[in-house]
Amino acid sequence: MGGPAVESANFLAQAHLHLQQARWPQAHDGFARAVHAMPQSAASHHNLALCQLALGKPEMARQSAERALFLMPSLWQSRMVQGNALKSLGRPEAADDAFAQLLQAQPTNGEATLARADLAINVFGTPLQAVEWVKPLLADPAHAADAQLTILMASVYDRDSSAAELSTAVMAFSKQHLCLPGGLLPPLPPAKLRSRPRVAFISPLFCVSPVYFLTIAGWRHVAKGSDIVVFNRGHQLDWATEQFKSLATEWWDVQEMPASALAQRVYQADIDVLYDLGGWMDPVALQALSAKPAREMYKWVGGQSLTTGLDTFDGWIGDEWQSPAASQHLYSEPIVNIPGGYATYTPPHYLPNAPVHKRATPVIFSNPAKLSRGFLAWLAKLPGPKLFVHRQFRFERTREKVVQAVGAANVEFLCPTSHREALEVLGRHEWLIDTFPYSSGLTAREAVAMGMKVKTFTGELFCERHSLHLKAG
Repeated sequence: MGGPAVESANFLAQAHLHLQQARWPQAHDGFARAVHAMPQSAASHHNLALCQLALGKPEMARQSAERALFLMPSLWQSRMVQGNALKSLGRPEAADDAFAQLLQAQPTNGEATLARADLAINVFGTPLQAVEWVKPLLADPAHAADAQLTILMASVYDRDSSAAELSTAVMAFSKQHLCLPGGLLPPLPPAKLRSRPRVAFISPLFCVSPVYFLTIAGWRHVAKGSDIVVFNRGHQLDWATEQFKSLATEWWDVQEMPASALAQRVYQADIDVLYDLGGWMDPVALQALSAKPAREMYKWVGGQSLTTGLDTFDGWIGDEWQSPAASQHLYSEPIVNIPGGYATYTPPHYLPNAPVHKRATPVIFSNPAKLSRGFLAWLAKLPGPKLFVHRQFRFERTREKVVQAVGAANVEFLCPTSHREALEVLGRHEWLIDTFPYSSGLTAREAVAMGMKVKTFTGELFCERHSLHLKAG
C-alpha cells in the first residue's frame, strides 16, 4: 500500500526533521536521495545546498544552490547559500555580487544586508560602510540583534564613542542576546578526583593564526599533565591544525552546532577547565558558554578584542600592559594577569632571518579594517612613501579607501599570497607602523622577531594595547 509516492514523502519528511535539528549528515543523505528521485525539485536542491555548506563542502553547495536558482529564480534563499558558498571558497567579490543581486530584487532583505556588511568589515576593510548598511535593520525585529552586533564589532575598529561606552554596550548586548535560557543544563557535579584533569579549548582558529602562534607553547606544556579536549569550530586545515591534533586526547568537530546543542556537547564532555579561543569571532560559541558548560572557563587568545560581556567566565587572561588592573571596569570577566606577558610567541620554521640592510620605507601590515579614520589622517601627515602589505589590498575598493585618505603619490601596495611571503616582505623593512585604535598583536611580535622597530599607539581596550610592551617610539 502507498507505493513510491508515499515512500518519497516519508524520507523527505525525515530529511526535513534532520534539517530542523541540525543533524547535517542525515539531512544531507535524505535530500541527496530526494534530488535523485525528484531532479526538478528546486526546494530539494536548495536544502541539499544548505547541508553541503554546513558540512564544509562549499563547492558542492554552490552547484546545488545554482541548480535550485535555475529551476526557481525567485528562490532568494538559494542566492544566500550561493553567496555564502562563494565566500567560503575565497571568492568574496563574487559573494558580494550575489548578495547585491539579491538586494536589487529585495532592497530590504536583512540577511543579504548583514552578509554584505560582514564582508565589508572582515574582507574589504570598510567597517563604516557596514554600519551604514545595517542601521535600517535596527528597526527590524527579525534582524535588529544582528545589526546591533555588527555595529558593535565595527566600532572596535573605528568609532566616536569611548572605550567605556563601547564596553558597556557590549555587556548589555551579551546580557540581552547571548545568554541561553536558565536551566538548559543541570548543575555541574563536583570535580572528580583524577590524575589528569580534562582541559578543553574551543575556537574556529585551530590553523595558521594567532591562536597557534601565541598559544601552542602553552598547550604543549599543559598537555604533559592533562587530557586535552578540542572543540573545533572551523573548517580550515593546515600544518598548524595537525599540531593541535597531536596534543588532543579528544577532537570534536562542532562547526555547525547551534548554541544550545554546543553547550550540551561541552557539558557532556565533563570538562574541568575550558579556554575560549574564539571570542567575538564566534558569537555562537560565546552563547553556548553563557550556560557555563565547564567547571571553570577562561577567555584567552582568539577574538580577544574586548570583553565578551558574559559573567560565566572565571577569568580574562591578560597582562599588565594589555589589561592593567585599573581597567577592570571594561570587563565582565575577572582580570587574571600573567607576569611577563599573557602569551608566548612561537615563530614558524619559515621565519626569515633579519637582513643586515633594511629599507627605510615604513610598512603598514594590518587587516585593512584597522585603518581607522584617525589613523589614516595621522598617516597622511607623515612625509615620504608608505608600503601597505596585506592580501586584502588586492581589492580595488580596499585600496581606494587608503588612496582617498592618504593620497596616491606616496602609497604602494603589496598583496602576499601566504604567511611566509608576508613575513619575507615585512622583514626587509626597518619600521612597522602600528594602527590605532585596533593595534597589531601577532604581527607586531613577528616584526620584533625579525629585528624591526614598531611605532605604537596606546588605547584602553585590550585590542588597543597589543603592541604596547614592544613600544619603540
